[in-house]
Amino acid sequence: MNKQKKLPTFLWWIHGIIRFILAIALLYNGAIKLGLGQYGMPDLGDALIAHGEMSPMGLLGRMVAFSPLFQILAGVAEVGAAVALLWRRTVAIGAMISLASMSFVFVLNLGYDMPGKQISLALLIFSAIVLLPWTKRIATAFIGQEQISSAPTPSMFTSSKISRITRIAGPITGFVILAVVGWLAFSSQPSLTINESVPAGVWMVVEDTEEPAAHLSEDTRWQKIAFGNVEKLGKASVQVRIANGTLLEGTYERIGEDTVQLNLRELRMPGQTVKEYNSSPVQTVELTVQEESDDTLRLSGNGMEMVVRAAPNARLLYDRGFHWGIRPDDPFDR
Repeated sequence: MNKQKKLPTFLWWIHGIIRFILAIALLYNGAIKLGLGQYGMPDLGDALIAHGEMSPMGLLGRMVAFSPLFQILAGVAEVGAAVALLWRRTVAIGAMISLASMSFVFVLNLGYDMPGKQISLALLIFSAIVLLPWTKRIATAFIGQEQISSAPTPSMFTSSKISRITRIAGPITGFVILAVVGWLAFSSQPSLTINESVPAGVWMVVEDTEEPAAHLSEDTRWQKIAFGNVEKLGKASVQVRIANGTLLEGTYERIGEDTVQLNLRELRMPGQTVKEYNSSPVQTVELTVQEESDDTLRLSGNGMEMVVRAAPNARLLYDRGFHWGIRPDDPFDR
């Protein structure tokens, strides 16, 4: 008799541990999505990279970043599932939400070759294990005709007195732990601020004092510049397209009233580790930005003198916006 009681108790302990680990993972992932810390926001400083220059992971990251609404809804689903997993009456709901969410994440990770595919698969399996004791009731509710059986009651202790105490103390303790983890995850994300002031925007060079090279492949003059409008820790992203086709990327910082400092590198190459890329040479350029009366900017510094004009056609993705009604040019699939 004791062995018959100990086995279900042991299995419920395993179930409880998996449920708690799943709740922590969901809460962390959901919290960083709610703070837009995982994928960020659409940024003008990323406007120059071509579709073919992106990695599959980069393509997914930009797609998700373009929609803060998508990120927030995903975060709400994951945080809601984590909270629901703590109380025995809502475990099944939380597990179903988690199963659906992790299935979607796993498919995205597979389709875009994300490095987190193994973790998302593990969380998907955890969701299925947590839901397992309720699968018969759920199946009966949707496709069965017989009476729905009573819900299983997780019992991690053989003593009924201890079980009554843990039914109250357990969720409360879990809520406190989740609250601490959620606060740490949310507060650890650097705040993002929007700064639309000059030079933020996408610009094309219309005048340049530097002489062109004899061969286009050797021409290192700047052709287009994208200054980001989303700042993180005082820095924003920047991209520079050179005349020979090379794309430089990095960050820029406003170091004076009319001065910006750019730190640029070439794109990371396949096979290059993050450590190798971060230790690759950096081109530091300090430019003075002067607004002209004809809506152009004069950029000077580091032996460069150029005039740039706004390139509205290069920022359509960021300016198109959302409209509920049908516009005259819909469907605008470009």
